[in-house]
Amino acid sequence: RPLNTHCTVNIFQREQRSLFGEILDWMLTPLLLLWPVSLALTWLVAQSLANKPFDRALEYNVHALAQLIMVEPDGQILFNLPLPASELLRADESDTVFYQVLDNKGQYLSGERDFPVAHPRDDVNVGEVVLRDDALRGIDIRAAAMWVRLPLVGREELALVQVAETRDKRSVLTAEIIKGVMLPQFVILPLAVLLVWLALARGIRPLHTLEARIRARKPDDLSPLNHRAVPMEVVPLVDAVNDLLRRLNESLATQKRFLADAAHQLKTPLAGLRMQADLAQREGMSTQELKRSLEQI
Repeated sequence: RPLNTHCTVNIFQREQRSLFGEILDWMLTPLLLLWPVSLALTWLVAQSLANKPFDRALEYNVHALAQLIMVEPDGQILFNLPLPASELLRADESDTVFYQVLDNKGQYLSGERDFPVAHPRDDVNVGEVVLRDDALRGIDIRAAAMWVRLPLVGREELALVQVAETRDKRSVLTAEIIKGVMLPQFVILPLAVLLVWLALARGIRPLHTLEARIRARKPDDLSPLNHRAVPMEVVPLVDAVNDLLRRLNESLATQKRFLADAAHQLKTPLAGLRMQADLAQREGMSTQELKRSLEQI
């Protein structure tokens, strides 16, 4: 029964905390929480970096195809893609390249008939390449579209040129960038944890020094501790200990004064008792004199 009560009390007692462990937790927990955030930001930046060179290639292809649009004397719009240009457009080993050319009325001129619809003409400037993410036949693509002004006499005609490619190269480059950034972090993160551990251990070393100084003191040494030899954060604790030592020293001094006063007060009656005892022990004392000495005692 007493054992069970003791166990119950221990369960509800608060576990003693470690200052070293608590500081370490507060330093490492944000670091570990920020690591996934860093991974997400790295992924976003890697995607942006991977898109830039390939987007420029798409823009170049759009401008190159726009140069191949011709207008016949009768006003008919034609698109003639030479075989070398077609082979060059399809020469990518990683991605599949698609294109489409439409006239101002949306009539098909060349390329893929099921190419996704681009932005309306009114939403963009003529000659400006617009990039977008889209899907073609269930495959994610990166597309570039541009409205081209055609040189017709007496009226304005426009043609739409679109070029797209699958995202394989971009995904590979994004993965390479992420690996290049994140793999060193798997080395840096444990190294950072180790450095934080060593720095924290070095930071609390003055506390161990203070503990050793206190333990090395003699029991009667109540002189104040030197608060200049400890870090600033520990000075209030040292001042509190010095105040406790001062009050303890005053208490001991009061006890010493009390004992000195008590000893002085007891000295006279003790001397009288000794004198009467000496008188009672003298030889030849009468019974009356012995009785008087005993009464005095």
